[in-house]
Amino acid sequence: MLLLTIPALGEASQIVSGRVVDTATKAGIPDVNLFIPSQKIGVATDKAGAFHFTMLKDEKAKLHVSHIGYTSSTIRLNGSTEDMIIALDETFFELEDVVVTSTRTEKLHRHVPVATEVISKKDIIDSGALNVAELLSSRSGVSLQTSVDGGSMLNILGMDSRYILILVDGQPVTGKFNNRVQLDHISTSDVQKVEIIKGPNSSLYGSEAMAGVVNIITSASTSDQSLNISARYGGTENKLTNDGLNHGSSSYRLGWTHTFVTLKASLNADMEKMETDKEIQQIEIDDIHKQSLRGRLLWLMNADHTLMVNGTVYNHDETGASQLMNTETFIDRTTLILTHDWQMRNGWLWNHALQNHNYSRNYVQTRPWGDVERDDITQEENIEYEGMLKKKFGLNEFNVGLEFSQAAYVSDRVDNGAQTVSSKSIFGQFDVHFWGNINAVIGTRLDMYNEDEPVMSPRIGIMYTFNDRWKFRSTWGKGFRTPSFMERFIDWDHVQFGYRVQGNPDLKPEISNGYTAGVEYYHPTVYQVSLMMYYTTFKNLIEDFAIEPALLSYHNIEKAVYKGLEIQGRWRASSSLVASWGLNIIDNRDGDGNIIPNTQPLSAYCRGSYQAPRHGWGFSTRVKWVGAYTPEEYDPDSGTYIHATET
Repeated sequence: MLLLTIPALGEASQIVSGRVVDTATKAGIPDVNLFIPSQKIGVATDKAGAFHFTMLKDEKAKLHVSHIGYTSSTIRLNGSTEDMIIALDETFFELEDVVVTSTRTEKLHRHVPVATEVISKKDIIDSGALNVAELLSSRSGVSLQTSVDGGSMLNILGMDSRYILILVDGQPVTGKFNNRVQLDHISTSDVQKVEIIKGPNSSLYGSEAMAGVVNIITSASTSDQSLNISARYGGTENKLTNDGLNHGSSSYRLGWTHTFVTLKASLNADMEKMETDKEIQQIEIDDIHKQSLRGRLLWLMNADHTLMVNGTVYNHDETGASQLMNTETFIDRTTLILTHDWQMRNGWLWNHALQNHNYSRNYVQTRPWGDVERDDITQEENIEYEGMLKKKFGLNEFNVGLEFSQAAYVSDRVDNGAQTVSSKSIFGQFDVHFWGNINAVIGTRLDMYNEDEPVMSPRIGIMYTFNDRWKFRSTWGKGFRTPSFMERFIDWDHVQFGYRVQGNPDLKPEISNGYTAGVEYYHPTVYQVSLMMYYTTFKNLIEDFAIEPALLSYHNIEKAVYKGLEIQGRWRASSSLVASWGLNIIDNRDGDGNIIPNTQPLSAYCRGSYQAPRHGWGFSTRVKWVGAYTPEEYDPDSGTYIHATET
């Protein structure tokens, strides 16, 4: 099945054909992905491992060959391209997958000098998660909590998700609730994999990447024509109930792809309905409707130029009722991205994109007898231009880029109603190899905001390869985060819970300084074990606090230290049975030595999966354990934050 099969008129073409086989058995391998990045051409092998497609003639083109369970291969197509025989070695781990987040360039997972965790498509399917929040919360070191106003608060290694930059296909998500991206708004149905980078990464991504980056990568069909329809029904309660299937969630998905000569169009539509979600007992959210539509148009102009248009529309309606208040929330999010790739003849690649993101949230509070207590609207628009120039010099690679953005924020909850901010950024990175077994990444970024002083964010990452199986990785970097509009200017009364939130315009930018070090042992067919230690200091950390009962605000903590240990492993018991596990030990403290609220000091998970060797069925099971800790929550009765054990 071909992704793009017919070259543009007037361009010289060539046939690429052959078979992909197992090195040991010589048997053909079906569903192998073959991809030519410079021309955005992809193909999947048939049941016999055969492939055949047409491409624009290019002696410098490279063919990437990959399949889960096999070592990836890259072939330069500078000779005969017909009747090729490509042999792949069987492996087990996803270390042969191509990752992009840690360096903003394509590298094999096992060759990345910055430690990168990958949640594969198989992991996503086995998890049964409907959205990204559920997916991440099932892993050790990650917890999902609910705020009093209904938002999901994700913690990674004890760090609040507002310090973790959330990307979708490498682009930031616009529109946040309570300063956090709502990960439960992102369906897993169209997610190919998730890449997680832990530690400061502002050298590449700027503000908000002060503690890590989560890049949610969506899938692109390798078929020239396809139509997929799926449906699912399940329960949404967090506790057992006896009402059978009277309440639950239903989701539907439609996926369509078609190729028109040098154009490829794809469309994905998702709809989800949830009833009686009583996770938030005081608010009692009763009914949630989510609809999303994502379209993509790819135009292969010629061998040097590619143009792509991405558009997303998301709609979220939520209603709830209690004895004191009825609530309605309406969320709309639209994204339009125009991307152009230019592969220059001298080996340089110029990639640039123009983006427009819009977000609106309407929150209505009505008393059961009809009086409207609150009807406020929040709107956010972000326009951004990003360009990056990169080139490979043998094993080494250099890239440099720039970003310009302007954001406008309008909210009934913000003092003076509207605020704007503009920024300019430049960044550069050099990926260099020394003496054959040392790979280093050296980079820095300068961010200039209209209100704050310029911020410089350097990073150095080093990987030392002892042999084919042992690797050592270490990184040092600085990160920062500018205070959000809400933290600075919010002025909002929460009538339902009887408290007021007041912004602090004098907040200082948060700064982080982080180190990571770890070792990894990798056996391609049996097991993989990795150990990582991290130590991150924060200055001017922004924290919620109660000025007085029922009056909340934000202030800077002079110092905080986050440190911990993470161990992960995966074992292949047989060709059908696989087990994986993880353990996280976390110690996060403020400048006075007190534990940061809601830190989970110890957590672990294990997962086992079985796939019948000659049948389509399989099953998986996962267990997560969290050690004892004392959560801190806002208490509407006292108007202050209290520990859960307090009465």
